[in-house]
Amino acid sequence: MNGNGNNKIDSSSFHRPHVSIIILHLEDISCLVDCVTSLSKITYRNFDIIIVNNGPENLFLSNTLIPKYKRITKIINTEKNLGFAAGNNLGIRRALKNGADYILLLNDDTEVTPEFLTTLIDAAESRPDAGMLGPKICYFNDPDKIWFAGARFDQKTCTVMTTGFNRSGKSVDYAHVESDYITGCALLIRKNVIEKVGLLDERFFLYCEDVDWGLRCSKAGFKNLVIRCSQIRHKVSSSSGGIDSLPGAYHRRRSCLLMARIYSPQSLCRIQRKILRDIVWLLLKSSDKMRFKKIFVCLFAIRDYHSGKNGSGPRWMWTKK
Repeated sequence: MNGNGNNKIDSSSFHRPHVSIIILHLEDISCLVDCVTSLSKITYRNFDIIIVNNGPENLFLSNTLIPKYKRITKIINTEKNLGFAAGNNLGIRRALKNGADYILLLNDDTEVTPEFLTTLIDAAESRPDAGMLGPKICYFNDPDKIWFAGARFDQKTCTVMTTGFNRSGKSVDYAHVESDYITGCALLIRKNVIEKVGLLDERFFLYCEDVDWGLRCSKAGFKNLVIRCSQIRHKVSSSSGGIDSLPGAYHRRRSCLLMARIYSPQSLCRIQRKILRDIVWLLLKSSDKMRFKKIFVCLFAIRDYHSGKNGSGPRWMWTKK
């Protein structure tokens, strides 16, 4: 582990709540630098940055990034890819130990606007019933198009319906909206909420962990709010390769099965039939050069779900060729 974040934060010397920003980093250094650079320009001043390097030690982070960006108080090297939940949990534990009032999970492939955090904290302080808050998130290359502005989870079908997805940001005319969850791409959570509902569920390696966390937050009596006038831009799946990559295809299905077991047991058979239909389509109709590997990851997702296997999944699907 690198960094100098061993001293506790003295929140009493500040007028505003202290926010620890957790950035989970996998591979793309340029995205991370752009993200941290945008954070250096925000108007909110009482914050620090904890970077969880989800892999082997990268000397660039400790030798170059920390000296340049003084807000970075800790770099945690995991030595291997632990996944979204486990990686972020390491940062959350460090932030809680250091006395943070709020914790913000932020993807390393995002860039923020100067007022985004001030707006989120103002909203949080005025709404003590809100356990989780998030900004409106737009596409980096199309900043007027919405990527996330709220969502609903249908327990009967174990499906998520997003609000305003791919619509113009101007079409979303609310000041804030209640949501069943806040995407882990940019998620502000109170310290006392974590103490009540617990950390992210590490059985979810990738996908659905934020949905589960939001549902647990709601069950504990808190609201999840998307604050429209707080905005960031997202480069969308630059690290995981997206839902159509082999890891994406595998984890989307395995995590969906786990969500169904927890929240919608009646959906399990339907979801497994859907995966089998995906396999038949890939076999008979797809022209995708990766179709046979995708068939295997679908089968492995079902197998690993039933065997209770967590973690990153088959090693070969992470190999870039």
